[in-house]
Amino acid sequence: MQPVRIPQISPISLISLLYALSLYVFYRQGFISGRTFISVAAIVLCFVVLFYSVFRLGINQRFHEPSLMLPQLVTSLFIMLVVAYLERATQIALVPFILIAFSFGIFRLSTASLIALSFGCLSFYLAIIVLRGQTEGFLHAFRADLVQWCVLALTLPGMILVGKQIQNLRQLLRATRYQLEHYEEKSARDELTGLYNRRQLQTELEQAKLQADTSDIPFTICLIDIDRFKEINDNNGHLVGDTILKEFAKTARDSIRDTDVLGRYGGDEFLQILPDTDLKGAVMHAERLRVYAHFLDFQKILAQKNISLSIGVAQYRNGEKITDLISRADSALYQAKQLGRNRVEWIGLE
Repeated sequence: MQPVRIPQISPISLISLLYALSLYVFYRQGFISGRTFISVAAIVLCFVVLFYSVFRLGINQRFHEPSLMLPQLVTSLFIMLVVAYLERATQIALVPFILIAFSFGIFRLSTASLIALSFGCLSFYLAIIVLRGQTEGFLHAFRADLVQWCVLALTLPGMILVGKQIQNLRQLLRATRYQLEHYEEKSARDELTGLYNRRQLQTELEQAKLQADTSDIPFTICLIDIDRFKEINDNNGHLVGDTILKEFAKTARDSIRDTDVLGRYGGDEFLQILPDTDLKGAVMHAERLRVYAHFLDFQKILAQKNISLSIGVAQYRNGEKITDLISRADSALYQAKQLGRNRVEWIGLE
């Protein structure tokens, strides 16, 4: 379903309104009659209201090109050309307004549509000049009109060419931006597991520290190690080790909140950052993760069928260095290993 919103007036409608305003200047200077100005202003207003209603009601979504740039341009150009035919004095405003109108179409329409629209506009304009010449005689005014037509005929192709070059540059910039974002995301990820790498974890830790220092909201980290992973690699090969790392990473990623951060700290070690979580909550989370990992089934590739985790937990102390926080979590992890592995240990705030 199309979201309900009040659309802004389209650029072509705005140009048409400005054109009607220019006709008011012609009227005030006595170049056109009040009847002509009122008639054209009423037609332009109807044109603006019509397309605004189409956008407001979402009818434009039924078309292949929802911006309806081509029908808007055709309508606007047709009004200006007819007025130029009926009122010679307004012809001086025709060329600049045609160029302004085309400048918006350049970034929306295909090259074929622009060429066809240019050909139609120039043909219509030339027909107006010839018809007027037959009526009034091919005198000085006719030659002046023809010169103006030639200027427009030479300007439009150049304008379309420059516009298309700008459009190509915009597309190139979009593609380059996408590649940069992709490379930036890739540089922050561990290639094997898809989790944050150590460098990105350091950045996330600094941000968590800044938030904790300024808002007094606690955060806790869990340093996770897969027990006897070196033996698993030595006995079963690195491909088995990689499979275990990837499967565990998926399980750990699925077990955290959207606000939590998980990354591969190095080798078989992983680091979790748990914002707005005290030591007790982090220990409970670590215990759940330890149980989840234990129930991972590796019987097809491991003799012991399962893996176990040792986890060290530490809560951030206001003002301490990140290295000190990690050192406390590492000490808790070492303690878990010394006490037999497959357990969670922690170091309090004292």
